[in-house]
Amino acid sequence: MDIRKKIITLLKEGYTQKEISDIFKEQEIKPNSLSIIEKYLKEIREIYKAKTMFHLAFILIDEEYFFEEEEKFEDHI
Repeated sequence: MDIRKKIITLLKEGYTQKEISDIFKEQEIKPNSLSIIEKYLKEIREIYKAKTMFHLAFILIDEEYFFEEEEKFEDHI
C-alpha cells in the first residue's frame, strides 16, 4: 500500500490530518501518528511543488481532470 496515495485519497474525501491519523490507527496502518501524517503531506507538497495545502488541492484537481479527459479522448480513438 502506498501511504501517500492513501493520504491523498482521504484528503479528497474531506478528512483532516487528525482524522487520517485516527483512521490509520483504526486500520492498524503504521506509521500513524499525526506528526508522521504531517511529514508525508509536506513530502507530497514538495513532490507537486505546492506552496500550501490549498495549492496542492488545485494541482491534484487539475491532474485528475487532465487524466479523465485523456481517458475520454483515448476511448474515441
